[in-house]
Amino acid sequence: MIEYLQHTEEITAREIIAVQQPAYIKEAELIGFDGIPALQEKPKDIQASHEQFAGYRKEGKLIGVISYEKNMHHLTICRLVVHPDGFRKGIGRALLQFVIDQNEDAEKIEVVTAEENTPAVSLYAKAGFQKAETIKAAEGLLLSVFHLYPERKVEVVPYNEKWAEYFNEEKERLKLVLGPEIVAVHHIGSTSISNMAAKPIIDILIEVKTIEAVSQYDTQMKAIGYTPKGENGIAGRRYFQKGGNKRTHHVHVYEKGNPAIERHLLFRDYLRAHPKIAEEYAVLKKRLAAQHPDCINQYIQGKDGWIKTAEKNAKRWKEGRNNADGSVVCYNSENDENGGLTL
Repeated sequence: MIEYLQHTEEITAREIIAVQQPAYIKEAELIGFDGIPALQEKPKDIQASHEQFAGYRKEGKLIGVISYEKNMHHLTICRLVVHPDGFRKGIGRALLQFVIDQNEDAEKIEVVTAEENTPAVSLYAKAGFQKAETIKAAEGLLLSVFHLYPERKVEVVPYNEKWAEYFNEEKERLKLVLGPEIVAVHHIGSTSISNMAAKPIIDILIEVKTIEAVSQYDTQMKAIGYTPKGENGIAGRRYFQKGGNKRTHHVHVYEKGNPAIERHLLFRDYLRAHPKIAEEYAVLKKRLAAQHPDCINQYIQGKDGWIKTAEKNAKRWKEGRNNADGSVVCYNSENDENGGLTL
C-alpha cells in the first residue's frame, strides 16, 4: 500500500530514517563511496524537509520511501529508497509510478543517481527515463542525471456548458495582466462551440496593439499560472500554457491585423453555423483519442487533413459560395448571436 507520509511528525520521520539508513548503506557498498549525504540525516532533518514524501507499507510496516520537490511543472525526485528486506519485489518501481501518476501535470521529471548504482539506473531506464548528463560529484563518484518528459494524455470529453463560464472567468484574469495592450479577447477552439465534444482545454485568442510588448508581461503571466512559450513555432504569435501536462488553458496572442486572427475566428464561426460538420469533427476527435490516448502528436497529426479541408470550406462560406452541405449564405462577423451568419 502506498500513501503520502506526514514527515513533519517525529514518529514518521523516524520510520523514514529506519528505511533509508540501511538502504543507503547498501548503496554505499555497491558504488564504493561512503560519503552519501543522506547517511548523515537525522529525524529532525526529515521533519524540516520541504520535500513531499510517500511510502510503501506492507502489513503496516514502512519498507519503501520516495520524496520529491515540484517547481511549477518540473518535478525533481530527491530520494527513492527501499529497505533491504524489500529488495527485488517491485517496490521501487511502484513508488516511482505512484509519483508519476499523482503528478499528471508534470512536463519534466528529473532524478540523479550514482552511475555505479546499476539497480537504480536500470529502474529509471525501464520507466522511460533518458540519461541527460554525467556529473563528477567527488573523487571516484560519478552521478547520472536522468530526465523523463511524460506524454500528455489525450482526452476528448462531452461538451460542458461551463466552458463558456470558464472562458469569461479567465478573460477577466488576463485583462488584469495584459489590459493595457488588449484590443479584443476571443474564445476559440472546440470548447467555444456549443454541444461539441472536445479536449477540456480553454483556448483563448487575444488581439493586442503591439506583439513585441507582450513579453514584458511574462512574469505576471507566470504569477497566474501560465508558462510563457514565446512564438512556439508560429511567427508573430506569443503563446502561453496553463496546467502543464494536465492542460487547462491555452492563450494565443497576436497583433491586431494578423491573418491568423481571422483564420481562427472563421473556423470557429463556420463550425458554430454548421452543427453537422461540427459533429463530424467531434467524431473524428473521439476516434483519434481512442487510437492514440498516450500520443498527443499523433492525435494532432490525425486531425490535420480534416482541418485544412474545413478551413478551405470556411473561406468559401465566408465568400457566400456553395458550402460543403450545399447551402449558400453570407458571412457577417458582427452577427455573433447567429454564429456570424446573415441568412
